[in-house]
Amino acid sequence: MKVSGKVKDIIPELLKLDMDKLYIVDVCDMSEKQQRTLRQNAMLWQLIHAIAKKQHQDDNEVYCALLERADALSDYIITAELTEEDLRKNFRGAMYVKTREIDGKDFDVYKVYLGSSKMNTKEMTELLDITLQLCGELEIPTLGWEYE
Repeated sequence: MKVSGKVKDIIPELLKLDMDKLYIVDVCDMSEKQQRTLRQNAMLWQLIHAIAKKQHQDDNEVYCALLERADALSDYIITAELTEEDLRKNFRGAMYVKTREIDGKDFDVYKVYLGSSKMNTKEMTELLDITLQLCGELEIPTLGWEYE
């Protein structure tokens, strides 16, 4: 069993284990490290995929919505020729906002996010907390996720 989260959420799960058996427990303070960990990233994408499946969305839609909820660093780009796919080459999250007419020409407005790969562990932990909260709202189980 692998569990991640806050102590108040983990302890009740540990108390369900057989008290007569010997276990090794590895504790890692996710706020200590400078850059988000691969474990955090893998867990985030597993949860994003589960949310997307439950809501009948693609992973990018869910990812952008979570970044929005986390108030992640973002900017707007106005372009006549670039597509969302083109923007994802430079920005992990890209979301079409609207088409706007400027000087008689149509331009697309996109909101772009630097994404979780640029986050430190504290920011990533906040994003994971928001993701876990959404999983709870959608009744998606989150204990026992394989994220290594």
